[in-house]
Amino acid sequence: MAGRVSAFADADIIKMANEDLVPVAADDWYQRRRQDREGEFFRRVANAAGRKGEGGGTRQGIYCFTADGEVLAYRNAGQNAEVMRDVLQQGLAKWRGLPAERRKPGAIDVGDAGIEDARYRRTPPKGGLIANVYTRILGTDPVAGFCKGTCSVLGGDRAARDHLWLTAAEVKSLFPAELTAGSKYTLPTAVAERVARFHLVDNTRGEPPAWRRDEVRELKLNLIVESATDRQVTLRLQGSALMSDAAAVTQSKRGYDAKLFGYLAFDRKTGTCERFDLAASGDHWGESYLTRNARPGHKPLGIVFELTHGDRAADRVAPQFARDLGGYFRTGN
Repeated sequence: MAGRVSAFADADIIKMANEDLVPVAADDWYQRRRQDREGEFFRRVANAAGRKGEGGGTRQGIYCFTADGEVLAYRNAGQNAEVMRDVLQQGLAKWRGLPAERRKPGAIDVGDAGIEDARYRRTPPKGGLIANVYTRILGTDPVAGFCKGTCSVLGGDRAARDHLWLTAAEVKSLFPAELTAGSKYTLPTAVAERVARFHLVDNTRGEPPAWRRDEVRELKLNLIVESATDRQVTLRLQGSALMSDAAAVTQSKRGYDAKLFGYLAFDRKTGTCERFDLAASGDHWGESYLTRNARPGHKPLGIVFELTHGDRAADRVAPQFARDLGGYFRTGN
């Protein structure tokens, strides 16, 4: 199982996506709920494919369809390269069998997109910060220390991806005006809680629940000023976090006990964050309804954060837990 190729790392699939198809990635959670033309189109395609989402359920999967919504192929098996390759090939074969007048550029007028359902619009905070977040299961080696972990779930040994969003005010709170080399202060609560609750999770096998506020048992994250000039401030972040679904950690079914370390840099002239590098590592245990087949016992898990400037569309994908946008940005009770 560990030797199998990820669907989106498969050479044939990459070639078809680049040369034969117009690839589109969207979150089914948003698409099946939005009440606008895009949502209507998605639900029509899903219905035609037989993925009707009864009772509001998921319509996720790999769809091949024409610009006017004719389904060419469908399968809910995006992790499996062999199956996805077969679905795309089926879709292309059916496309090539359509009349030539339907396949020529401009043959279908898709019309205006209309008014977007703003309830499901997610855009990065203006003037804020976006950090890529990568999560990997780890193993241990007596000589090298941490090494690549192994997992029985297809894809579970590969990096999971997410984004951390901070508002402009939160970025500013990381770098107070009066700072001198050697000074130390606590990471602002809003940032510390968001990192712990929504991003120190094991999402390598699916979508886990966020940690509830009362499940964050310990959270000690400090910033130490490495250097401070008229132009730039460089900070070192270090600390620890302990999340557990039971107050008595030894009796918990799910938890993460992590140490964190990283560096931040702020340009005082431009008022922008130039560096946000953070790593968390420690033992994770347990699973959730959508993240079955966790490794038994306590096993090492690594999570890294790195600054991105949002230049690519992929960098602006909303955080997983921004589905509840108010909850994601809320602090306190």
